[in-house]
This record gives sequence, C-alpha cells and structure tokens, in this order.
Amino acid sequence: MKGPYWDYIKIFSVIYWQSQGFCAKRLKDLGVTCGQFMYILCICDNPGVSQEKVAELTCIDKSTVAKAVQQLLKGGFITRQVSREDRRVNELYPTEKATSIYPEIVQIVNDFHEEQLRGLTDIERDLFMRLLQKIFEHVKPKP
Repeated sequence: MKGPYWDYIKIFSVIYWQSQGFCAKRLKDLGVTCGQFMYILCICDNPGVSQEKVAELTCIDKSTVAKAVQQLLKGGFITRQVSREDRRVNELYPTEKATSIYPEIVQIVNDFHEEQLRGLTDIERDLFMRLLQKIFEHVKPKP
C-alpha cells in the first residue's frame, strides 16, 4: 500500500512497537509489564480512584481495565476497598510495592520520551506535542 495514510499508519505503528520494546526491557526487573505500568501510575497519582475513573483517565475500555486490575491485585501492586460514600464503587489504592517502584516507572517513561524526541528542538517538541494532543482529542473514545 502506498500513499500518505500508509506512512502515517507505519509511523505510529513503529513508535508503538518501539515503546513496547523499550518499556518491556526496563520494566521487567520491576516485575511490571508494559500493559500494567500505566495503571500503576494512574492509581499512584490518584489513590482511591474508582475502576471506572481509571478507564476514563487512561482512555481504555472498562473490560480491559477490569482485567488489568485483577492482575495488579494478584501481583500485590494495588488493593481494592468498598467506598464509604457509595457501596457500589470500589476504590483502588497503591500498595507499598507499587509506590516503591513508582519513581523508577516515571524515570523509564521520561527516558523513553527523551530517547524518542532526541534531535528535536524545544520548539519542535512543543509543536509535536500540541499536534499529537489535537489528534488525540479527535480520536479518543467519547464518554
């Protein structure tokens, strides 16, 4: 397939797979997968967050979040408590295991961004991020 849209798809695909490889290597020693680190960051940044809110914040469907939450519970990264305000809601809290690796996960994410954006000026980085945000706002799932 040829044309500008093929280039667009190829570029995003390569960036995605490179990010997975980069993160997988660095996260392995922490006992975290590429599919888990974003949830750990979200729950550490928002202790007591509901599973539904995690889905909203990460723009990931509820069933995928539910599976990830089960893995994180099983792995000892989070705990789940029934909300005092609404007994139908479960609140998610990071454990010491999650909070202890949080700074390392943040560093891995920052290192990845630096690696990917190396060679861009500050102005180019700003423009790139603004354009990505614009694309994201257009394509993100609607509530």
